Amino acid sequence: MCAFIEKNYKKIRKKYLLTSPEDLLKQADVDLLPLPLDDNTGGFTMTNDRCSTIVVNSEWDSHYLGFVILHEFSHLVLHGGSSTPYYRRIGAERFVPKIEHEANELAMKLLLDMHDKDEIKRLTKSQLIYYLGIDEDLLRYIPKFTR
Repeated sequence: MCAFIEKNYKKIRKKYLLTSPEDLLKQADVDLLPLPLDDNTGGFTMTNDRCSTIVVNSEWDSHYLGFVILHEFSHLVLHGGSSTPYYRRIGAERFVPKIEHEANELAMKLLLDMHDKDEIKRLTKSQLIYYLGIDEDLLRYIPKFTR
């Protein structure tokens, strides 16, 4: 993990209790707005006048949306809200823009902190995907020590 992400991760850990994605948004005073979006779009962030809203696809499974919320929150922390819409599939062979890679990396670290580490270590990759509510393309963002 790069120093930029690690520094911001430590700030978040110090400032907030990491219990759930929704609770993190409440603590950070970020609004969450579920709306029906197209099938492929999981969410995006809107920021104006220092007020931020994370919009998530109300048609997606709520368990999977936890990662989407953390991904968008990561954009707020790392990139001042600049982002592209979060898509269900990031594509294992496609280029992932730097800001998306950074948001995925921080989001995964936060998501893992919201779960029992001993439980995570006992799971296979297939079980971990289901347990965390993520797509298999996101496994590459899970640090090897947790598997």
